[in-house]
Amino acid sequence: MALPVLTQHIAQTKLNAYCQRKIPAAVRDQVRLELEFEGNQVTLVEARPYFRDPTQWTRLPVARFRFNAASGTWSLDCPNLRGKGGWRSYPVQPGRDLDKLIAVLDLDASGVFWG
Repeated sequence: MALPVLTQHIAQTKLNAYCQRKIPAAVRDQVRLELEFEGNQVTLVEARPYFRDPTQWTRLPVARFRFNAASGTWSLDCPNLRGKGGWRSYPVQPGRDLDKLIAVLDLDASGVFWG
């Protein structure tokens, strides 16, 4: 199920602002953060020029935010670095305040998002 229009707009606004703060304008030709919306989730993706062909960009998923419409809450997933990839739940309580999950992502206490 797709995100409600207002919820998607708020998430896009907040996450775009985070991406702008996280990557200085001076280096956006070398690295950028992008958002991918699919169904009830938003994936934050790091993009960099491919070293063999700088006209091509590689993409690495960093974090995923999932919206539960029934409870009106967001949860945060991190890349599954063990096994065959995919995602796993990040150990933080789901909540209605997306800003709190963005702060958890930014802090990255475990090093799973930004290494």
